[in-house]
Amino acid sequence: MKKYKPWGCILSIVTICAFAGSAIAKDIYISKTTGSKKGDGSKAKPKKMLWKAIKGLAPGDHLFVAEGHYMGKGKKGIMPKSTISNVIIEGGWKADFSARDPFKYLSIIGPASDRQGDSDSVFKWEASNSKIDNVTIDGFAIDRGAHAAYYGAGNPGANKKIDGHEDCTGWGFQAINTKKSGSDPTIELIGKGSFTVRNCLLINNPWWGIYIKAGGTGKVIIENNLVLISQGRGIEAITGGGWGKPTYQIKNNTVMFGHAMKTTEGRAISIDPRNGYGKVVVENNVLALNDGGGVTVKFKSKELSLNNNKFFFNRRADFAVGGTGVTNADEFEDELEIDTEGNLHEMPKALAKTAKEWFDRYSAREFVDMLAGDFNKNDELVAMRKAFGLAEYKLPGYKEAFAAYKKLPRARPKFNQSRYPTPLKKGEMMDWNKWVLPVIGADGKFGIQSTFAK
Repeated sequence: MKKYKPWGCILSIVTICAFAGSAIAKDIYISKTTGSKKGDGSKAKPKKMLWKAIKGLAPGDHLFVAEGHYMGKGKKGIMPKSTISNVIIEGGWKADFSARDPFKYLSIIGPASDRQGDSDSVFKWEASNSKIDNVTIDGFAIDRGAHAAYYGAGNPGANKKIDGHEDCTGWGFQAINTKKSGSDPTIELIGKGSFTVRNCLLINNPWWGIYIKAGGTGKVIIENNLVLISQGRGIEAITGGGWGKPTYQIKNNTVMFGHAMKTTEGRAISIDPRNGYGKVVVENNVLALNDGGGVTVKFKSKELSLNNNKFFFNRRADFAVGGTGVTNADEFEDELEIDTEGNLHEMPKALAKTAKEWFDRYSAREFVDMLAGDFNKNDELVAMRKAFGLAEYKLPGYKEAFAAYKKLPRARPKFNQSRYPTPLKKGEMMDWNKWVLPVIGADGKFGIQSTFAK
């Protein structure tokens, strides 16, 4: 009987396993316009449904997502939850995949125009053992204005139906997106590994924009994103208790209009740098008009570097600890015991690129006193309104105009919950070219950039 050496068999088994492992990881192409139900996911025959591709992810997969409107299962604007590590979900590709520009070839995620959005996170990675690592979400335009209702009888306070508008909830437009509990961040990544969120446009977030809870010795990169309207936190990045000491890079993001739903909410960037829990670098961001503060930390720590950021009109100060305002950017170097240089407290140019009508409503709201405390100044509010050509406050339902914020009547329309940019007619969707894309690159090196090298 012939004897076989075991090493050859073992080598063959290892080789077969290696080939099997590499076969699992795939490049998968998805196009709403050119894809089909029978597409094999190749560039020549792309798949059509993003949510189905995410549901079928395997470790190592790279999804290439072309321009188009992806509505998710049930057309409610939500993607399936995932526990798969080592994946890249990359939007912003031209329909034929010949070029990529996330701010030109928009990969849009949102519900159908005649549907309400679902109340879960749009992208969510979480596992019971928290062993998720190397997940990248890159290049998506997500509008959550339809999470509750994106249209109503007309402007809040008008008390009359305007032609072409229609109530879609029992409370209509004035109860839009009032979320009293839970979080449902638009992008939620939780695990003891590395994560990246970049080149995303997150509009009308019902609670948080980006939430990452990390650990180990990995790296968390949150860069070149726009978070326009959030209730709670625009960006939160924290280390899980006992999970290790990852490093965090929060760079070139623009976070504006963070609404307070609770006393200290409405934070632009919420982080918890602690000695021994990893370093946090926050640089080149634009953080403006946030009720809960610009950068809010849970603990005082020297693990934070805060350089070359532009801040403006953050109600609980440009820097806060535990929701209590500390100081504005023009006094960082004098007041803070951390690495700070090049930070500015000045009106961002991006502000003037937002919708005039929306800013008018925002600057007249009653939910919080925007001038309470010593951090926001009346002359700053006046300067912002003048930049839009808004000399007086003219409220729907009132015949007279009001000269100043402090002269506005109490119990006026609750504009704090209104969606950006304005009440829309039923079936009407966000005009990204008109209302969002002009913000990109408006502040030069600060905030979201029109192009960004990986």
